Amino acid sequence: MSDPRTAVEYRLPAIDLRPGDLVNTSPGEDDWQEVVGVYRQPGDAKSDELRTLLQSLGGRYVVVQLTDVAPVDGGIFFDADGAAMIYGDEADEDQAVSEVISTEDGIRTYLYTKFELVSARAAQG
Repeated sequence: MSDPRTAVEYRLPAIDLRPGDLVNTSPGEDDWQEVVGVYRQPGDAKSDELRTLLQSLGGRYVVVQLTDVAPVDGGIFFDADGAAMIYGDEADEDQAVSEVISTEDGIRTYLYTKFELVSARAAQG
């Protein structure tokens, strides 16, 4: 019996990405981000900046927008005042969680050739 929460990693052309797919932006380092937009041609763009960029690319590239959620690599503890803190390592001091976490509206924009293979976990459905 398989677990429905498991994920299979694929290598697929960037042009075939869909919103909801998870992309590993740094294979080997596991920086997974969710695809929030895929723009193949100027008519797909939701802003003048993206439309202008896509017009200049002549259909050779695909623009992909991803979430920008940074991982938190340390354990969490609460200081004497009840503030959530992340344990530092030998080189770094402890940091407040609020200083390390990503903003809610963070977006990364990537430019891939339309045939470039991307490590992805497909969206369900």
